[in-house]
Amino acid sequence: MTRRWPLHPPPREGEALSSWVTRLAKPYGMTVEELLRHDVAPPGTDTTSLTRADLDLDPPAGALLILADRTGVPLGDIRRMTIAGQVPWLLDTLGPEPEPGVGFETYVHQDSLLWATGLRDRRPVPGWRAWLPTAGPMRRACPLCVATAPFFTLASQLPLTLSCTEHGCHLAPTLGAAGIFLGWEEANTRTTPASAAVRAMDVRTHQGLSTGAVTLPRRAVHVGVWFRLLRTLIDELSTPVSKMDAHSRRTLEHIWHSTGHPVRAGIVGAWRPYEDLAWPHQQKFLKAAATAVHLIETGEIAAHGTLAPLLTPEPSVPADTRAVPGPDDHWQKAKDALHEAIALARDDPAAARKLLTVLTAWTDSEAAFVRARADLIALGIPHDNLPLTRLPRRGARETQLNPTSTVPYWLPRALRVT
Repeated sequence: MTRRWPLHPPPREGEALSSWVTRLAKPYGMTVEELLRHDVAPPGTDTTSLTRADLDLDPPAGALLILADRTGVPLGDIRRMTIAGQVPWLLDTLGPEPEPGVGFETYVHQDSLLWATGLRDRRPVPGWRAWLPTAGPMRRACPLCVATAPFFTLASQLPLTLSCTEHGCHLAPTLGAAGIFLGWEEANTRTTPASAAVRAMDVRTHQGLSTGAVTLPRRAVHVGVWFRLLRTLIDELSTPVSKMDAHSRRTLEHIWHSTGHPVRAGIVGAWRPYEDLAWPHQQKFLKAAATAVHLIETGEIAAHGTLAPLLTPEPSVPADTRAVPGPDDHWQKAKDALHEAIALARDDPAAARKLLTVLTAWTDSEAAFVRARADLIALGIPHDNLPLTRLPRRGARETQLNPTSTVPYWLPRALRVT
């Protein structure tokens, strides 16, 4: 029988598991370690192996199942509060690589954004894992959120975002263990608003983590595409200018100049992956990435990579407001042409002869010729404009006509004279 805890505050949007478990233990006057050891560790497990530091990365599946039973929160929702719950979207795997360096190659170099694929150097980075800082989890929080209800988001523990999407201000480094706020790393920490470009980037990241999709100008994409786009862009922003042509160099310099930071965040020396950099440098790269996305979307810079079309809107195609012509009335055209030919034949003998020739082209009968000539005269064509007779063509078959008919067989019904 499930023994549910009487007090179990629900997790907040995007909250890290360590932060939520800290809030779960507080009403009972327990530390996180005590709660884990006495009521969360699966039976038969070594309780010393389940620590606060493990919660945000890859806690035991049995511990997550017990948390779901104790709180009524769905197991899937609890697992998404961990890094392991974001595999394979945030990163491909937490396990060992099938081949050394293949993880970085696949995640970062498979696509491109600013430039065509192949411009960057291919660097093997064995043991690399996307977005996980080598120095360990980060401790950052929003000053306004902490003032009301201290909690930490999963994204704030990674070098993935810069701002709080609710208040639009920069996250600030804190003191304390996983899930615990003891104070600010800097004594004079104040609320600092983030730029519009940074806020737009972070809103998309949080949207992807909560819904699994990110809305871009061209279309919505899976959150895995968004994370790889950002990480690819950061790698492009770290490309040495000595590897670039003049146009690409100007683009890179324009992006970094727009951030107010030197190219490559001022790093001089050997290249290192983003995850190995200190947080001050990572901050600059995230700001440059947000700036680059903004410049691409506004058309201020052109991107030529495989992922570039995702950041440009669909081209505007003006609607054709011209009237659509109806189907051709070929019979009316024929009638109009015949009227025009008759009018021309009244004044032009050559036109009259040509008209009579056309009208009698399908018969060699002299009688038909005479009848056609008489009918044209009846339509107002002077008899002087028309030849008197025509000899039949040799070997032609005469067409039998009704000698009593007064209506020419070759005229359209609308033009016949009765």
